[in-house]
Amino acid sequence: MESDNPIDPELQRILAAKSMRRKELAALPIEEKIRILVRMQEMVAPLIRARGKEAVVWKIDA
Repeated sequence: MESDNPIDPELQRILAAKSMRRKELAALPIEEKIRILVRMQEMVAPLIRARGKEAVVWKIDA
């Protein structure tokens, strides 16, 4: 069921920024996407290890 209320302007701004960011990330070359992925692995590895689990961080040439 649709609401008669328009989308809040702040929510519109957030959704537009999210869409723009996704398009920017999609346009990156694969090498940059891999660098981002490895950086995220590095960031989360200490949290995973703190839970007693093995964390794997890929080794790449930066």
